[in-house]
Amino acid sequence: MTCANLHIKLSDNVLVQCVWESSSAPEQGSIVEKLLFPLLDMNDSQRELGLLMDCCAMFELRANAEYRYIINLRTKTVHLFEEIYDCVIDKYYTGKNLTNRLLDYMHSTDALLDIFDELNIKTENQ
Repeated sequence: MTCANLHIKLSDNVLVQCVWESSSAPEQGSIVEKLLFPLLDMNDSQRELGLLMDCCAMFELRANAEYRYIINLRTKTVHLFEEIYDCVIDKYYTGKNLTNRLLDYMHSTDALLDIFDELNIKTENQ
């Protein structure tokens, strides 16, 4: 299981750091389905913070995190990077940009949802 450090700007411009401790690779779907899609659908900083408090370890970062998500809920943008931690100087660095992996998964999910919706419409009309 991989964890991810999240750097989030809530819709009211408050910055929050937290850790997603479950499967954080976008292709595994967990972080996208349970956190990113719901957060991007909200426009209320109190609800956003509530969801984060339910799903994440708040106000901390993990040295063993494999990913860094940078999420701006004002602009509805998400970026994904490798997370690099230097234990000698106790500093985190942004690694390789992996946002395309995230976008590929999100687009495939949208395509599956569109197909499911079409199947439901056909079933209802038959």
